Amino acid sequence: MSIQETRISDESLTFPAGAGEVSIRNRIEGHLRYHYSRRLFVQDVEESEDGYYVKVGVAYPRDVSDCRKQDNVLKMVNIGDVKTLYASPMDDGYYRMKLPERSDLYDAFKERHKDILTRLDWSMARAIYSKVYKLTPVRNQLNSVIEIVDFIRHEAPDTVRRLENAQTTSNTRDYLDVFEELGYVRIEDGTMYQGPKMESADMQGLQEEDIIGDIIDEGYYLLRQKLGLAMLNHFPKFANAYYLSALRRSEPELHLSVEDIAENLQAEYQDDTTDTWKLGRKLDSLHDVGVLKFQDREVTGREDVYNSVEPNIPSLG
Repeated sequence: MSIQETRISDESLTFPAGAGEVSIRNRIEGHLRYHYSRRLFVQDVEESEDGYYVKVGVAYPRDVSDCRKQDNVLKMVNIGDVKTLYASPMDDGYYRMKLPERSDLYDAFKERHKDILTRLDWSMARAIYSKVYKLTPVRNQLNSVIEIVDFIRHEAPDTVRRLENAQTTSNTRDYLDVFEELGYVRIEDGTMYQGPKMESADMQGLQEEDIIGDIIDEGYYLLRQKLGLAMLNHFPKFANAYYLSALRRSEPELHLSVEDIAENLQAEYQDDTTDTWKLGRKLDSLHDVGVLKFQDREVTGREDVYNSVEPNIPSLG
């Protein structure tokens, strides 16, 4: 059978059986690209008893040039695991694959891209927490976390009501729910006790900063989603606007201009609201605490941060 026998009609792709997954991939990839976008690629084809499962991804170009060398390097970023399509057998030796709407595929791509960035921000937050913890905006937003850690360590067992009355925030119980879920506090009949992880931290003689770092490490998603602590991904986002390019180039000393950083924020985070003057102030703060180097409106990385993030990053394409 020839590849011309593969066709798209009625929002379905019909193709003849091939000799294995590679043959199927070659048979359908061009048609899928023509139907959707040249940026689509077939990531994997898996044959099963009842048909084929086809995993697709989307690629897009990113400029990762060094602003000093002006070397004009373009990197194709492959975002995999965007969508899995299913092809079911027909009676005549053909398979039919129902094709999703273009908007559905694009939404799946955006969700997958967002998930990768969230995991990258978490990796960066773990790597730079001890540095950005010194910044006033971060400490201010973590004030309730700091107070609750201190209260559990030094006042427990004691009542939840006493802590609620002592704090200025109105959502103390929400914080305690997160602490309890992470194992740092145990609450029975309105009384707080140290949870197993807080007991372990005291036995190890951990400092407050170390305990809060562990809480952020383990509860990054909970703290962001349940408590709205946006500062946890605020500085990691600005750091990653640089390190994304450095990691894609495998070059920790890559030089980017402030304008390059602003372009990365817009392209990767859809953030086009940060003026380059304000962005410079953010980069100054990250320079001051040792997250990156910023001088003469150029940014380069720090080897310790690059090496901390690089082993834990998700696939960046």
